[in-house]
Amino acid sequence: MRKMNLKSLAAMIVVALIVASCGLGKMVKKYPTVKYEVTPEVLETNGGKISVTVNGTIPPKYFHKKAIVDFTPVIKYDGGEVALKTLTLQGEKAKGDGTVIKYTDGGSFSYTDIVAYKPEMNKSELRVNAKAKLKKEVPLGDRKLADGVIYTSERINEDYISNAADHKFQKEELVTNTANLYFPFAESKIDMKLPNNKKKENADLLNALKEFSVNGWKKKGIEINAWASPEGEINFNQNLSADRAKAAQNMLKKYIDEETNKIAKAKDKKAKPIKDSTQYDVKANGEDWKGFVAELDKSTFKDKSVILNVINAQNDVTKRQQEINKMVVVYKEVEDDILPGLRRAEIKVNSLKPSRTDEQIAALSTTKPDSLKLEELLYAATLTNDANIKLKIYKSATTVYPQDWRGYNNAAYIDIKSNNLDEATTLLEKANTLSPNNGMVLNNQGVIAAMKKDYDNAKTLFETAQQNGQNAGYNIGIINLRKGDYAGALASFSGITCNYNLALAQLLSKDNASATTTIDCIKEKTAYSYYLMAVVGARTNNVGMLTEGLTKAVQLDGKYKAQAKDDREFLKFFSNSQFQDAVK
Repeated sequence: MRKMNLKSLAAMIVVALIVASCGLGKMVKKYPTVKYEVTPEVLETNGGKISVTVNGTIPPKYFHKKAIVDFTPVIKYDGGEVALKTLTLQGEKAKGDGTVIKYTDGGSFSYTDIVAYKPEMNKSELRVNAKAKLKKEVPLGDRKLADGVIYTSERINEDYISNAADHKFQKEELVTNTANLYFPFAESKIDMKLPNNKKKENADLLNALKEFSVNGWKKKGIEINAWASPEGEINFNQNLSADRAKAAQNMLKKYIDEETNKIAKAKDKKAKPIKDSTQYDVKANGEDWKGFVAELDKSTFKDKSVILNVINAQNDVTKRQQEINKMVVVYKEVEDDILPGLRRAEIKVNSLKPSRTDEQIAALSTTKPDSLKLEELLYAATLTNDANIKLKIYKSATTVYPQDWRGYNNAAYIDIKSNNLDEATTLLEKANTLSPNNGMVLNNQGVIAAMKKDYDNAKTLFETAQQNGQNAGYNIGIINLRKGDYAGALASFSGITCNYNLALAQLLSKDNASATTTIDCIKEKTAYSYYLMAVVGARTNNVGMLTEGLTKAVQLDGKYKAQAKDDREFLKFFSNSQFQDAVK
């Protein structure tokens, strides 16, 4: 120790001799009269950068007329330091390009610089040891300029939203079966010997409809629409179409009741009679003018244009019917080929086709995935919470249905959640090939870019996804936070409430009240939510809020105890007993 003191004393003597010999002794002695004001008083990072502003005031009769001073602030931290740019000051008779400080009047200077943030700077100081040069260079003295660094802007929860495509699977598929029942001229009785009813094509459809109506599926209603051909009196035809609709309803209802009871009796001879309760939607549509014109137009009848012109020339309904009646007499083809097909009732039976059970779908998805439809496979992945099984199912979808983008996208979605970013990237590239400019795929690619800290590319992808119909606003907001664009972040978070990143954006925008409200309404608060509450408490000088938030944050995650002890957000509370109790 004695040797060290002697060495230090010797060094001081050497410096004193150098200073005395070079004419800078007065500047060294009076250096404490030079004033520095730093903004902010505690350094703070925003958008990954630290902005430093120093305003210096130099008193009169201090600065040697021929001296040059290099002012170089340094951020010093355990294990290293980062030097900022150098500002050169010079006396009025010195040669050079520095800021001139006059001897008689003194002067001032303003210094700004921006440096990249490093986590090591969290516990640091901004210091300067300006060096004066005349004949020789001497240090003016080491000065602390500011504490640093407040890094709350780095406390972003990068919970980017990635998306899996909807499976679009419906447990009950609506299936419709349709057939026509034809009627004789001016009658509503059912005659299955009519030529149109006997046609094999129509007879097959009608038989299929009957069988469909008693297949055991849950019926979602039966629709019957009936018409009359457009010859004869209007009111008569309207009533006739109503009678035909009722006749078709009675025929089908009778068939359903009889067949249903046969099935029930076969299972249980003591079964009580069953009446079908299906709702019928029955409509009488009167004369089918549209059908007449459509059938005539697509026919090969050589005089069809003549008939159409005559009909279209008549606006009066009665006269138009008279013209049709004349055509029937003159043109036998109209009576034989066109009008019989209009005397009908159209029957639609709507039923719900039952699907496989969830258990069946889940089992097949991992044993026989090729036996499932794509929608069933995608749905199967939602039936498990096991990420590995989900991934296996989605990979099967890409194999069984390789031309559909959803399997690739959804497999990538699971890989993103598992931080398997390289595999996810490959899958999304394939999805993008199959479905270019797909907003969901682009958004997921943006999430990968953001997780790899390629924020510029991530923002471009998110914005493109937004343009292509995918809501990527929240993800864009996180990128804006990361870049220090807090107004942009708040705009992107529009419509979002009770969210940590929203509270952080409000706090960094100096809106402490809104940040407090947002944190309060978060139902399931995490450790980092409580820690942010403590920061808001510190900034608003609310010791109760500070200590409550910090205590709960530490209880949930012990790492916040060590962080808080050095966090410059709490600098003025380091000696507060309540704060000290919270971080014991």
